[in-house]
Amino acid sequence: MKYIEKYGMKLSKIGLGTGRFGTRIEEEISFEMLDRFVENGGNVIDTARNYYEWVENGRGISEKTIGKWMAKRCRRSDVYISTKGGVRNENINFFVNLSYNNLLDEIEQSREALQTDNIDIYLLHRDEQERHVEEIVENLQKIQEKIKAKAIGVCNWKAERVMKANKYAKLHGLIPIQIIQTWWSIAAYTPDMWNDPTTTYMDQNMYEYLKKHNMLGMAYTSQAKGFFQKAISEGVDNLDPFLKKRIATPENLERLERIREYSNKNGISPTAVVNGYITDNEVDGIALVSCSKLEQLYDILENCDVIINEDWLKEMAVEK
Repeated sequence: MKYIEKYGMKLSKIGLGTGRFGTRIEEEISFEMLDRFVENGGNVIDTARNYYEWVENGRGISEKTIGKWMAKRCRRSDVYISTKGGVRNENINFFVNLSYNNLLDEIEQSREALQTDNIDIYLLHRDEQERHVEEIVENLQKIQEKIKAKAIGVCNWKAERVMKANKYAKLHGLIPIQIIQTWWSIAAYTPDMWNDPTTTYMDQNMYEYLKKHNMLGMAYTSQAKGFFQKAISEGVDNLDPFLKKRIATPENLERLERIREYSNKNGISPTAVVNGYITDNEVDGIALVSCSKLEQLYDILENCDVIINEDWLKEMAVEK
């Protein structure tokens, strides 16, 4: 397992995404995934208050599943918990409320579900662009102090808003936004991947800002839904039609051949290449992985230590 030291934490560069834990993935399998992840050196567990909220009794179940696992296995001190708040949703409709009172209510619910007083990493899950960024920064400070978070950040924020927030924080001696979570993978992004205007991706502005300020990027959908691995093992024509529609663009098909060539030449798994695009990037990154099957997690963990050539990674840099 590769690690990075940031904000007083030694973080695994593979993080476990847990959005379906307790809903689409039953508790027993969720526990086994968490067990295997930690046994193999992983220590970053990513969740959110509103994951699978559209499922009956789904709100908070991911957090609750993690909390039960930590309590049962006595693992709280072995992991860093990252959770997100400020959002309610109904299917693809998101309702953002970054007022202090709402964030406070949600964080109390998160702490109860996770069975812990301290949240290591706290992120705002969406931006509320109608609310002044200065107020949001102040609210985030209060939450950070209350939960003694080691790092604070945002998810699905555009670079311009992050810059404005951090300018205000610097002027007033406050903690800046330290971590950005966004869509980031070796696949070239297209709007069809999400069909959701409230999500963001690693564009050139954000990439350069993180690099300049030595900030941490947390990459969700870092595996591009397994597109490259599945395409190499099964063939593009045999892929799920929805996956093909989302990702099989001419540029990504070209990237597929580059990944296949690099993997064959170096005798490594395509999974190692997909992981390494984030974990060996010149921007400090954590690849968040979400698996529906244990076999997928095993594949990722078995191939997370390979070092990918720096020059090749630069050649593969997505036009952002």
